Amino acid sequence: ISALVWARRGVPAAVPGTQHPVAQDATDTSNEAPEGAEELEVDQPKAGGKRRIRDDEPSDSESDGEDSRGRLDLPSMTGNLAFYSDPKDDPHLSLKEEEDIDSDEDDFTLEATDLVLIGARSEEQFSSVEVFVYEEPHDNLYAHHDVPLPVFPLCLAWMDFRPRPALLLHPEAAAAPRANMLAVGTFAPFIEIWDLDVIDVLEPVAVLGAEGAQAALDAQDGAAAEAVRRQNRKGDEAKKDKKTKKKKGGASGGGVEGHTDAVMALAWGHLRRNVLASGSADHTVRLWDLAGNHQQSVLALRHHSDKVQALAWHTREQALLLTAAYDRKASVVDVRSPGSVRSWSLGADADPEAAAWDPHTEHQFAIASEDGSVRCFDARKEGAPLWTLMAHKKATSSLDYNPLAVGVLATGSADKTVKLWDVSGATPALLATKDMELGKVFSIKFSPDSASLLAAGGSKGKLGVWNTLEQEAMQERLPDAQAPLDEEGRVLGGAVAGMGALDVNSSDDDDGEEGGGGIERMLGGADAEDAEGDSEEDEQLPAAAAAGSSSSTAARTAGARSAKMRASAGRGKAKVRVKPKSKVGR
Repeated sequence: ISALVWARRGVPAAVPGTQHPVAQDATDTSNEAPEGAEELEVDQPKAGGKRRIRDDEPSDSESDGEDSRGRLDLPSMTGNLAFYSDPKDDPHLSLKEEEDIDSDEDDFTLEATDLVLIGARSEEQFSSVEVFVYEEPHDNLYAHHDVPLPVFPLCLAWMDFRPRPALLLHPEAAAAPRANMLAVGTFAPFIEIWDLDVIDVLEPVAVLGAEGAQAALDAQDGAAAEAVRRQNRKGDEAKKDKKTKKKKGGASGGGVEGHTDAVMALAWGHLRRNVLASGSADHTVRLWDLAGNHQQSVLALRHHSDKVQALAWHTREQALLLTAAYDRKASVVDVRSPGSVRSWSLGADADPEAAAWDPHTEHQFAIASEDGSVRCFDARKEGAPLWTLMAHKKATSSLDYNPLAVGVLATGSADKTVKLWDVSGATPALLATKDMELGKVFSIKFSPDSASLLAAGGSKGKLGVWNTLEQEAMQERLPDAQAPLDEEGRVLGGAVAGMGALDVNSSDDDDGEEGGGGIERMLGGADAEDAEGDSEEDEQLPAAAAAGSSSSTAARTAGARSAKMRASAGRGKAKVRVKPKSKVGR
């Protein structure tokens, strides 16, 4: 799982739609009568349709020896297929329609309390976006549907804005206030936008920058051919060609512009819903107007000198964009005046992995790096970081601030652990550590609708959800939050879903290498737990956090998942009994 993102509760359709079925070819003549035969219409129920017969062919009533009232229910005939008009008349069907309690429609229907989680999954020869549903009252996570991708996915951005090409295809959708859309960045130099409310979709509703990428590719091919021709010339003639190209402006003058390399980072913000930012291996950051021309970016930022790995919009100031790249710099850009860029150095060995704004302290942001460190900076002034935390012994691949708990930062790492930190003071303090059994952790994210839930995805190809209320430290910081409890009163949290990585050609042992960064780390295969990674602990858990920890995931049973929901003892919350849902086959 190279990336994951939550959808906002209530935005996905309760019952997703399907692609329009392919109409039957009107020219199909496989069931037409032979030439010269007279066509007769035979009365059939709706399921039977029309039938063509010869004049000398006996009717159904004559052949069956029954009168015209058709008292005997016999199968209808269409070509070589015999079937009953009403399935209830078929004596071979033992399960009647009314007895099918757990129908397909019920499996796809979302409840008001359900949360939707999306992960970008890749195998050696197959890639997809997988949509999961998390039933919060039961701590149940299951796969809802998936979207096949032709290229390895690198980043995701969920958004509730429907792009202009999608409105042109489905004008009736303009009445909906919000949409369930997903932007996907891959190794291809363009961005695909998918409608997640369609369960069998095969094509994106929009592709950003496809023509620009093709134009850049053609220009590169032309430049390469021109370089070969120049090498075959001598002296002054080659110099003359070089000067002529400069006068013409090269290959970048006046054409449609887009990325020319892999899209490694995406950022969408709710403050300016029609704007999407993308960062690429071509060293550029581009802004796209989803309501305008999707073939050309509206702004290109070139303040980085290496691959752009991370992007984040400010949570309150809609024009401030945080960027981090492999030139080991973090920058804050006001997109209204692109020339005003403020940058900070990350250190000699600190290739960035992720970036995030602190939603509670609007002038602070944090950068996670490949050396395992996390650095916090003040956007108001350049210089040294406010604090530096060696969060993990291997690469810190992802981080996220809790949207409600002030000063709580989560980090995920290639050392296979997820950690919670208190960063409200001058020195960060460890709150909790958890091995979610997902392999190397590549992406983590707090739910924007239920702040105690932390999702994570890793090298084993699975997604997990950790209810952090199992830690007393989080119960203190989220006093109004509630969690499902098992029969012994322990917080249920740790649901895992996903097919898992298929790694039949390699062993389950780690190769001993440090976790890679960016694209390189995603190309590595899945790893099993190694003894060193299981035994390492960077810090000791605080006593309060250790006291509130729950039992392992394996200790919970299906019966415990469907137990009652109530608040923690001592907080005076009312007990709420939750009726378990029947989800056979999940």
